[in-house]
Amino acid sequence: MKNPKLVVGHLMNDQVYVKSVKTSKNLDWLKWLDSGELVEFFAELLKLVTQISEGKKDTETLSIFLSEWRETALLNSEPEVLEDILEAERELDTGGGKPWSLIKKEIGM
Repeated sequence: MKNPKLVVGHLMNDQVYVKSVKTSKNLDWLKWLDSGELVEFFAELLKLVTQISEGKKDTETLSIFLSEWRETALLNSEPEVLEDILEAERELDTGGGKPWSLIKKEIGM
């Protein structure tokens, strides 16, 4: 099966301009985004594909965009990883953690 394409278009001076943009084969990872993330994802996607259709961005930018959002979704699918991240953020917020210079020294950098 070929990679699906997203068709993007805009209307300018009473003319419709359409461009197809390759997308990844499998977008089932979208199910791991919460409702706020989905709103943000589609708002950013609409802005990006509009910029692509106007020639302001290229399709590689879309590929990177989708890859970054996929990573976010996959993190959401692993509750224990999310909890570890939240715990680390709480520790840093309360003044915990180690300075980067100390970590580098500990690991011999």
